[in-house]
Amino acid sequence: MRGSDNHDDRKAKIDHHKEDQLRKQKEGKGHWKKELSSNSEAAVKADRGEITNAEEDIAALQKETEQAANSDKK
Repeated sequence: MRGSDNHDDRKAKIDHHKEDQLRKQKEGKGHWKKELSSNSEAAVKADRGEITNAEEDIAALQKETEQAANSDKK
């Protein structure tokens, strides 16, 4: 069941980011969202130097890694 819970959680996060992106686009504040991109899209953006806030991205990655490590322990 753990795999299914992880899948449901990931789907909920993706749906949240999709809704947020659509809302911001309607407001004229749309932007690229790393959360909705593939790994290769994110890598290309990083290679081009198009990452706007690297410190926040690093902190978010560290938090995701910590959460993944903690969920594996359960």
